[in-house]
Amino acid sequence: MKLTSQNLNERVDTLYDVIIAGGGAGGLSAAIYLARYGLKCLIIEKGKGRSFWMQDLRNYVGLDPDTPGRDIQKHGVEQSLNWGADYLRAYVEDITDLGDRFAVKLKVGKVDSTYPIFHSKYLIAATGIIDYLPQLDNMQNVYDYAGYTLHVCMICDGFDMWDQKAVLIAASEPQMNAAFVMNWFTPYVSVLTHGLFPVSDAMKQKLADHGYPLYESAIAKFHGKDHHLSGIELTDGKIVEATTGLINMGSLHHNHYLKGIEGLTWDGENLVTNDMCQTSHERIFALGDLKKGLNQVSIAVADGTLAATQIWRNIRRASPARKWEENLVKT
Repeated sequence: MKLTSQNLNERVDTLYDVIIAGGGAGGLSAAIYLARYGLKCLIIEKGKGRSFWMQDLRNYVGLDPDTPGRDIQKHGVEQSLNWGADYLRAYVEDITDLGDRFAVKLKVGKVDSTYPIFHSKYLIAATGIIDYLPQLDNMQNVYDYAGYTLHVCMICDGFDMWDQKAVLIAASEPQMNAAFVMNWFTPYVSVLTHGLFPVSDAMKQKLADHGYPLYESAIAKFHGKDHHLSGIELTDGKIVEATTGLINMGSLHHNHYLKGIEGLTWDGENLVTNDMCQTSHERIFALGDLKKGLNQVSIAVADGTLAATQIWRNIRRASPARKWEENLVKT
């Protein structure tokens, strides 16, 4: 059932088997499996996550390379609803562990917001990350290229940089080391700091040894047409020629609602899980970009399958077996 601010009271007293925080590829995969296992699940989706911004899904088996991430989400929502999952556009504010269940506080609506609390036996954290982008006065100029020819994932889109003139935009010196991985795809790498940090002499020498120009002025404007990058204008007036690039400025992990939960093991901002995506808290599972591992849609979808299956196994093993009553011998 698709929930809204008008009808969510029909479900607010439901004890769900699972609440899934996040309606990207991983969360939707989990919902489809949970619903088909006959479990009650609720997907909470805040909107405009990382997969929403993917313009082309180039490396997923069975899908056309130009399939946008938003199409995957649309189809996944329809599938999960058809199998019996509930779905609500909302923001997860906080989670309280009550021992036998979780109380999940939500924010519904940006204007005149309400804050309902839903309950579940298990929680799947699939809220993912969002990449930091260069901040310009005109952010639309950034959005015109980010996700098209200006990429945020080398694993996803390195092939599309092959032997092109590329830029690497970094927000710290350690992030500049991505240049020495990008060179697998192209040796024509220029490195930009957007004026955010000083570069050590050792790093300058390393870049020079590879022939990679370094530009330390801030970015003024991206140039190009129809989402195709042609160059980057800097505040000092220089224009760096480039037809593609990688933004490597870090990411925001949407994990704030988990920080008050005891018993979780973290590796930086990522949750540590076992092979079935179960965290060190036995009733919390983490998928995709929130858990330690590889940030790929294909991984997130598999994670959803694993987490849903383990939760079903746990619930099934704790439930009485169903018997064919008519065939039982009466004594």
